[in-house]
Amino acid sequence: MSKLTEAIFSMQCSFIAKNASAWAGDILTFPEHYNREADPKTVARFTDEIARGLIVWTNGQAAPPRPNGTCWRVS
Repeated sequence: MSKLTEAIFSMQCSFIAKNASAWAGDILTFPEHYNREADPKTVARFTDEIARGLIVWTNGQAAPPRPNGTCWRVS
């Protein structure tokens, strides 16, 4: 596995931030939905997308997504 430099790590962090910002922007499109409970399927898609990116960036060294389709709890 190649060396993870500060520059590469920073690029990966900014990619995550960009994607998270895009998700937030899309979700906040409709003010009438601001107080609606988050859809667990949407949360799962978001966390899966981030997890897949981490696995690719770390050549499989990051923790894989949780089994059985479980995800972060929305409460």
